[in-house]
Amino acid sequence: MGRPTTSLRSLISEGLRHGGDLVGQELELMRRETDGNIRAILGLIARFGTAIVLVVAALMMLFVALVKGLAALIGSEILAALIVGSPFAAIALILTTMGLRRMARGNLLPRRFERQVAKDATLVTDRVGD
Repeated sequence: MGRPTTSLRSLISEGLRHGGDLVGQELELMRRETDGNIRAILGLIARFGTAIVLVVAALMMLFVALVKGLAALIGSEILAALIVGSPFAAIALILTTMGLRRMARGNLLPRRFERQVAKDATLVTDRVGD
């Protein structure tokens, strides 16, 4: 019995203080981890952006070389540019048309949601009717 007894009030107070400290430390850890993740993501975005710019520049040089080479064979740089550029223009036109059709207002409506709500409504009305 040499141990002093602590009151319930002081135990609860101490528990709440320790709990608050723990929550504060966990929030600080989450903030630091989130900051680090955001920095890492921004670094990756910068690297991917640089890579994309370099790939586009390399492709442009490749197409210029292809046009120059084809122009040397057929004797007309304009005709060579049309021959090289036409397939890319056709692909761009097809992709644009597909994208515009996909973005049509009728395609953007939440059809699955509507079907699920109708299904749920029928299920509820069937259960209520029983």
